[in-house]
Amino acid sequence: MTRSQCDNSGMSLGISIIDRYIVKEVITTWLAVMFVLLIVVTSVEIVQFLKWFLKGELTTSTVLPLFINSQLKVLVLLIPVSLFLGVLLALSRLYMDSEMTAMMSGGIGPKQWFRSMLMVALPISLMVLLMMLYMRPWVALQRAEINADIRKVSIISTFVAGRFNRTPDGEAVIYMEDISKDGKSMSKIFQRYNKDGSSHIDLARAAKSVTHDTGLDYISFEQGRHYIGSPGESDYQIIEYSEYGVLVPAPKDRSFPLRVQALSTKELWNSDKPEHKAELDWRISLPFATLIIVMMALPLSQTKPRGGRYSQLALGILLYLIYSNLLGVGKAWISKDIVPFWIGTSWVHVLGVVTLYILMRRAGLITKKSRSAVIKHTR
Repeated sequence: MTRSQCDNSGMSLGISIIDRYIVKEVITTWLAVMFVLLIVVTSVEIVQFLKWFLKGELTTSTVLPLFINSQLKVLVLLIPVSLFLGVLLALSRLYMDSEMTAMMSGGIGPKQWFRSMLMVALPISLMVLLMMLYMRPWVALQRAEINADIRKVSIISTFVAGRFNRTPDGEAVIYMEDISKDGKSMSKIFQRYNKDGSSHIDLARAAKSVTHDTGLDYISFEQGRHYIGSPGESDYQIIEYSEYGVLVPAPKDRSFPLRVQALSTKELWNSDKPEHKAELDWRISLPFATLIIVMMALPLSQTKPRGGRYSQLALGILLYLIYSNLLGVGKAWISKDIVPFWIGTSWVHVLGVVTLYILMRRAGLITKKSRSAVIKHTR
């Protein structure tokens, strides 16, 4: 074997090892960033879901399925941003630790780094594409079904004995000492609400829930008194009754009806409605945006050892936000029939590619002297 053959063999082996090393660093950092973002989003949503549950707008049987559904919807949107941040942070560390300089000294340059990035970005972009084409409409359809289940459940079944329960509209407070498991019968009831500037109070020995044929829920108070008056005044009007029915407001719809997101990709393709074409374009655009924005992380990650690991992070986040907002603008233009579907958001991706080229030129990664430029930059 000649010397050049040995060098080529060693180079091939070296590139393979470097590929595995960079891919491992990027994926590990990506998963860590993904985990942190999921924790943040999950914490915020848990607080919101608890508020809805305590207000009686969600039931115990629907809160968990609705929460899981919400997480699946968010997951596909978190993958691009977490991958971008993961690549940016991982490569910035390699620059900070002078590992990129060592690679350049060994003859491993931008071409090999691009290959390593593509080994990560292409499969994940393909995964995002499949999730957008198939999982997104499935999640939306499941959420519509959960919404239907919420409407079927009586709001009275969410009341808890021994606690002041607020109706979904927030206008009335109901307290009962005891309530049956099915929520049909209650004992020792207190209710208070305001109407026409007066305070209304009900005290009853028992009550039962009644669902009308229209689907509306009522509480039928039995053997009680109804007090009407103003706080601080003694001229309360007292009405005794053997039975008195009160309408319980329906819970707010915290899900959403079957709409464009729940339509299959095939249905969107065969439709001529602008809003349907906008949804189809969005499903296709996000994977392309993922690929382009991840490749931007390579030039953005160039950090001088004394410059700080996160010196380029702010610029990277700014570019990501601009890219995402432009995609949103493009989608809105398609839905309003301002831009035809065949153009869609392609102009945003063209701007993204141009920006990538400028960043690469600025970083010295696509010039003939890229090796010396990168070594000089990292010193």
